[in-house]
Amino acid sequence: MEPHRVADDDAILHDDGQLRANAWCGAPVVAARDAAFDAWGTAGKREPPKKLLAPAEVDPGNWRDPTIGWGVVLPDSSAPAPDKARALDAPECVRTLIAARSNAPVFRYVSSLPPGVLRRHAPDGSHSDPGVAGLRGMGANAIPKFLLIIGSPTDIPWSVQYRLQLDAAVGRLDLDPAGLEHYIDALLSDWNGATVARAKPVVWAVDHGPQDITRLMRRTIADRLAKAFATDAGHEFVMQGGALADDTSTGPALVDALVQRTPAFIATSSHGATGPLDDAAAMKAQLGVPVDRDHTTLALGALTAAWSPHGAVWYAHACCSAGCDAVSAFAGVAPANSTLGQTLTALGALGAQSAPLPKLLLGRPAPARAFIGHVEPTFDWTLRDTRNGQTTTAHIIDAFYGQLHRASKPPLGLAMQTYYRAVGGLWRDVANSRDDMNAFKAGAADDVRRLRLIASDLESMVLLGDPTVTIG
Repeated sequence: MEPHRVADDDAILHDDGQLRANAWCGAPVVAARDAAFDAWGTAGKREPPKKLLAPAEVDPGNWRDPTIGWGVVLPDSSAPAPDKARALDAPECVRTLIAARSNAPVFRYVSSLPPGVLRRHAPDGSHSDPGVAGLRGMGANAIPKFLLIIGSPTDIPWSVQYRLQLDAAVGRLDLDPAGLEHYIDALLSDWNGATVARAKPVVWAVDHGPQDITRLMRRTIADRLAKAFATDAGHEFVMQGGALADDTSTGPALVDALVQRTPAFIATSSHGATGPLDDAAAMKAQLGVPVDRDHTTLALGALTAAWSPHGAVWYAHACCSAGCDAVSAFAGVAPANSTLGQTLTALGALGAQSAPLPKLLLGRPAPARAFIGHVEPTFDWTLRDTRNGQTTTAHIIDAFYGQLHRASKPPLGLAMQTYYRAVGGLWRDVANSRDDMNAFKAGAADDVRRLRLIASDLESMVLLGDPTVTIG
């Protein structure tokens, strides 16, 4: 049977001014589109079209927003669960801080849980174990974006901070009772009375020559930070007298610059003291303290006698500037009789602890806002890709200049997220290279070693202080 064909397709497609309906009343249902149609189409109150709303935009730095949040992480204790829920086993100043921040949630480090999982007790005695990679905010089964660890690395290991800071903005306070009270008082008053100068940063770089890692550190970190400030498009920063190197990279010159400029931000690039290896007490007393061009350790007594750190943020790129760990991530990386092997052994013998410089700065009656440093030694491989010579410190410059010094004054913990994103990517590279190694791909074992060292180095940079602080 031949299909039915319309004789004139153009007649169907042609608009002849009629309005046709697919109804039937014994005849085609048709009407002319005349004035009645026009009036009907525009009848009634005319209103502008409604705007379809996207989800409300949330400021990631607004830790007061319940979808972002701030909370504390405390060591576990033998206190009853309802007491732990309210931090009744914590110092009074900590409870004051929690109350002042809208009765912020309290989490506990429990050694049997994975590093990225924390315990939260409820007043009724129950508990939950949320993970940092899960829900974000102040909800019952969530973890806030901003977390303050209160405790030493023997109470809450560095490894916990390493894991948490990949997904959250994390800081730590490891201070004696008086120091903790000083810091929290300053935090609650937002450093009232601090007179630091945002426009006058200090960048201090030691350089012991082309064969020493300090040359690479200076070129890839300190010089680039100083240049970023000096060439700022808004001409905000005054760097004359603020970039110290060569003859001015001495301890006394650094102290003089701090006194004269009262900087809001300080960056130092140098070796960190890790000796004498045969005197544990002396090594502990100067652990990670910057070593100047004359190989003299910065005199902490002279520093604090001449200069008040009130309201300052200090980044020290130096070995162990933040502390050391009982078991180094680099244990076994070097022969036991090498200086690196001996240093790692001596550091491990000291046990997990924070370094003296940040504890001194953060625990004073007029304390610094924050200190950023390294728990482990830092290596040249982390600053330059050995395969192509490309430098790899852009994330550091971005964190401390591009992010922290924005006009919007973002919290320090948020500014550092650009740095920690690089760490997470490197651990993914390590996993991929392990797969290649297991598949016997040529060169994969070398890649695993190189990437593991770099990732372990980068992750050991930690923030000491509250992650919500900003540049003054």
